[in-house]
Amino acid sequence: GEVVVLNVWGSWCGPCRTEAPDLQFVATQSKVAVLGINVRDDAQAARDFTHSAGISYDSISDYPGRSLAGLGGVPRNVVPLTVVLDKQHRVAFVSLVPVQVAKLVPLVQRLAAE
Repeated sequence: GEVVVLNVWGSWCGPCRTEAPDLQFVATQSKVAVLGINVRDDAQAARDFTHSAGISYDSISDYPGRSLAGLGGVPRNVVPLTVVLDKQHRVAFVSLVPVQVAKLVPLVQRLAAE
């Protein structure tokens, strides 16, 4: 029953670093769940990135990308990748480029109000 923002990232990914503050803003200012999915990083590199970027939302490591397998049709080898799930956890939005707070906030607010 909750809107979920999934974000696939890597510490080595420049666009991921660019969008991290916007995702953190959404995580702290919107009533939605944000979950990072780290790919291709070792645990220390992932921790270092989340610490230096001030990321407080949860993030998991998923080197092979299996966590996205259930989202049929969503590419699992694109980084960054952001997927927004509606309250029924259906795919409502997919971004293959860095997300921007100005676009993401109205979307998640609309979905949360439904």
